[in-house]
Amino acid sequence: MNLTRTQIIIIGIAAIAVLFFVLIFIGVIPGLKKSGGGSGYSADNQLQLNVWGVIGGGNFSTINLLVDEYSKIDKNITINYREFDDAEYYEKTLINALATGQAPDIFMFHSAWLPKHYDKIAPFPVSLFPLSQLQQLFPKVVEQDFVGDGRVYALPLYVDTLAFIYNRDIFDAKAVTAPPSTWSEFQSLIPKLRQLNVLNQVSKAAAAIGGSEKSVHAASDMINLLMMQFGNPMTLQQGRMSFGPEALTAFNFYLQFANPSGAYYTWNDDLTYSLNSFSQGQTAVIFDYASQIPLIRAKNPYLDIGIAPMPQITDSSQAQPVNYAGYWGLAVSNQSKKQTYAWNFILYATANPDASEIYLQAAQKPPALRTLIEKYKNDTVMGVFARQALTARSWSQPDNNAVKQIFSDMIESVLGGKIASENALQKAQNEINALLGH
Repeated sequence: MNLTRTQIIIIGIAAIAVLFFVLIFIGVIPGLKKSGGGSGYSADNQLQLNVWGVIGGGNFSTINLLVDEYSKIDKNITINYREFDDAEYYEKTLINALATGQAPDIFMFHSAWLPKHYDKIAPFPVSLFPLSQLQQLFPKVVEQDFVGDGRVYALPLYVDTLAFIYNRDIFDAKAVTAPPSTWSEFQSLIPKLRQLNVLNQVSKAAAAIGGSEKSVHAASDMINLLMMQFGNPMTLQQGRMSFGPEALTAFNFYLQFANPSGAYYTWNDDLTYSLNSFSQGQTAVIFDYASQIPLIRAKNPYLDIGIAPMPQITDSSQAQPVNYAGYWGLAVSNQSKKQTYAWNFILYATANPDASEIYLQAAQKPPALRTLIEKYKNDTVMGVFARQALTARSWSQPDNNAVKQIFSDMIESVLGGKIASENALQKAQNEINALLGH
């Protein structure tokens, strides 16, 4: 069929129009792509990165300091930060978002999460951040927590450790001139620091130790630490956890401080929660993280707080000290379509000393980078935590929340007289192995 000149012109115009709209749709024609499209660019050519976090890893203002600084480097990226104030709710919301395909590009990732959440993360490309670089920049515990099969899954914003936190005024009043360096020295302080009434009831505690999570913050972390210090390897053999005699020794050591008939009795689960009791001047010592110090100061700004290294089995000059870490890092969702941009932001926030220091000073957190550990190792507040990061260790918990509850129940069952300590420990071992699928 022969087309007239007019028909040919009309068909040509229609074809051009179709091509024009196709180019708009795929984004070839700049400035006309619909906002919120697959590339993440908005109408003003800004790439949007969504970041989720929890107060335990910082707070809104401290994270936004990093965001503001990064925007000076890459003006084409907009970072939207959403903050949660409860870690358990945050984890549940994050899992739900991942399940429904609505996950953020970047999210805060706890140091104990890798065994249960590794399949939700896009690990760093080896070409961008190899394992050797992580080993050069960060303490060994970061490799234990954030590396799997030679791939780096997350990077730390800071590294926090359990430390000996004490009331200076109580120590001075009791003529205790220095904090203990070993557990035997700590035991000798109990009779000096505690106050018992005529009924052998604790009126003022020497230390918050011996109780379950019901009364002692980070009680399960203390059990983890003591087991490692007493020599239980805390490693999985053929996918199973085994608590040997060293673990039982550590568990009994912990329990003695809540035994009313024991020489070192100073705590029970009916006492005021440890952080509150310490803040009120009713407890001389707690074993806790740097992240809790601002909360304690908020409760009692006049409290004279001392910070010392965690006691060890033997003098640290005679043996390698063992410490325990708990902290948050940043990871990239494997659902993100902007992974390269997300990795670049994380590298800026965690591996850049200048950016990291801005965050640490605002968040009042101890450093993770070795260069900043060297800088802050003698700091009056953060020095102890900085130095302890170098000797901190961890183990591959199948589910840190479940293990925390298992250990807390283990303590409570013995304190309540329901079961002997060796049977409680065996029960805990069986429950942990059930989590591992055994």
